[in-house]
Amino acid sequence: MLGLYIHIPFCRSKCGYCDFASEAGREAQIGPYLDALTAEAARYDGLAGSFSTLYVGGGTPSLLSPEQLGRLLGILESLTGPLAGLRESTFEANPESLDAEKASLLKKAGVSRVSLGLQAAQDRLLKRLGRPGLQKDFLRAYQALRAAGYGNISADLMCGLPGQSEADFSESLDWLLALAPEHVSLYALEVHEGTPFHAEGVAEAPDAAAAMYEAAATRLKAGGLERYEISNFSRPGRESLHNLNYWEQGEYLGLGPGAASYLDGERRANAPSLSGYLAAAAGGLPPPQEYREKLEGRAKRAELVMLGLRKTAGIELPEDIFIEFKPELDRLLEAGLIVAQGRQVRIREDRLYVANAVFREFV
Repeated sequence: MLGLYIHIPFCRSKCGYCDFASEAGREAQIGPYLDALTAEAARYDGLAGSFSTLYVGGGTPSLLSPEQLGRLLGILESLTGPLAGLRESTFEANPESLDAEKASLLKKAGVSRVSLGLQAAQDRLLKRLGRPGLQKDFLRAYQALRAAGYGNISADLMCGLPGQSEADFSESLDWLLALAPEHVSLYALEVHEGTPFHAEGVAEAPDAAAAMYEAAATRLKAGGLERYEISNFSRPGRESLHNLNYWEQGEYLGLGPGAASYLDGERRANAPSLSGYLAAAAGGLPPPQEYREKLEGRAKRAELVMLGLRKTAGIELPEDIFIEFKPELDRLLEAGLIVAQGRQVRIREDRLYVANAVFREFV
């Protein structure tokens, strides 16, 4: 499979935990940005028609007006052809900026899946996170998607938030499960340098987050959502094909500031600056690059193992790679972190939360 990722770097406001390439208060630049995105897409017209999956992320793609969304969809189709012909197409949305008109527009355009950010069901926690939408906004947007005919909706949920109790998290789970989404992505709060939370001195709560995470895995399974990757749960057949392609070391093209690509064995990423991206396009230049690296040899094989181990089913290693990494695998087996049946290797389900301890063996 070949995936296409499109980054929309605009937000109404910056969440306290966000370290993505996104900027608030620059909506006036959306038009010029779509011009720049058109120019970058044209550089890859040789790949047109070869994509299997699409993911539009951000930022807040749903911040675009219906007219701007129509223009964006045209840019996408210049590379993918009709969106309905893809195996999967996902559009990220924030509740406060997704209405019935936009939901209908996306559905009619052939977008097959929407990822909607909830994070928590308590308004006080959403305000603490700096989220512009509240619980009622999520419910309204979710209902608009169902009314538009969507039968594949994913919701994001977070644990380990400042001021979040286990009772709060349990309440959020109950509220979300009652809506019966097809997919849930669950993330523990991480505080990264350069974010508002880091500047405030907000501390992570790994022990509390771990307890919430493990409780959620049990509750989500009871609600019909099986864990298929460290942070992702779905109903049967509703796994994210685009993300599975990442974890299977498949190729993908990323467009927009901060977007990453993996093509012909080379990993690269555009620089995250929106201003730099716009300036390059205005000058007829390709976007400035943050990095480029050719993944070869042991490094490429180690990454294959790490990505495969993100999936709960694990990975069946080719014999040569199994032999090459047998010392690392033996250490992990002895530590009780993984299980193996022949060359099929996976992280133990009760150790998925500490997967980084497994991955460190292959770095």
